[in-house]
Amino acid sequence: MEFQKDIDEIARQFKANVKLEDKTFRLKKYKQVFVGSDAVDYLVNSGAATSREDAVALGKALQELSIFEHVFRDHTFKDEALFYRFVEENERGAHKVDENTGQRMSWTTFLGGESISSGGDDSTKSRQPKIPQPDLAALNPNDVHVASHVWPMDSHNTTLLDHVHPPEWRDPAAHNKDGSSSYDLICIGAGVGGLVSAAGAAGVGAKVAMIEANMLGGDCLNVGCVVRSLLFVRSYYPSLVTLSSLLCLCLCNSTLDSIS
Repeated sequence: MEFQKDIDEIARQFKANVKLEDKTFRLKKYKQVFVGSDAVDYLVNSGAATSREDAVALGKALQELSIFEHVFRDHTFKDEALFYRFVEENERGAHKVDENTGQRMSWTTFLGGESISSGGDDSTKSRQPKIPQPDLAALNPNDVHVASHVWPMDSHNTTLLDHVHPPEWRDPAAHNKDGSSSYDLICIGAGVGGLVSAAGAAGVGAKVAMIEANMLGGDCLNVGCVVRSLLFVRSYYPSLVTLSSLLCLCLCNSTLDSIS
């Protein structure tokens, strides 16, 4: 918790003291941004970091907390002439923070119920590992349907869910005086079509909202195209290499073209 208090204070001072200006690059104007190298100067001169390398690491930590972002979201924090902008509180929604740990709420928070086991003597006992079951009673009702459709709830699937359906996600705050919000594009559903449309529109400066009740990526990412392709490739080379190696290496003059 002390570390969280320290980083919160550094973030407050960072936002209060880093100079914001309107900048122009290649005839395009960027309003109220700061330059990465200037922010590094501040972190070093203020004593928040002892070197420029430490300042970059600290800046990346602040960026991870969504304090600021690159204007195109193309870069992490760097000691370079790159433009960054501050992100308003709950501008795009936010993860709920666990009050006990000070960390973002994760799906692992809701694990720890009864584990899968078969009992019996050694001759009949299942050799499958024990996997903790989600505590559905502790979940937000809006998240229960996601947990009930993902199995096993191991470290891999909880990491997946943290990315595609963060538990107890807080929607963005309304930004109009009458309590409403205005967007250039609203994507209902965050499957392949919704993600591509939203990313393309946001890339040219549109303000985009995305509505998804289930999992980002839709069937293609979570249960369809991607999963099927990975399982197929893994089964094609069952004993040669691990899947991660297969995706990076050319094996014995073979290429993935032969199985596409």
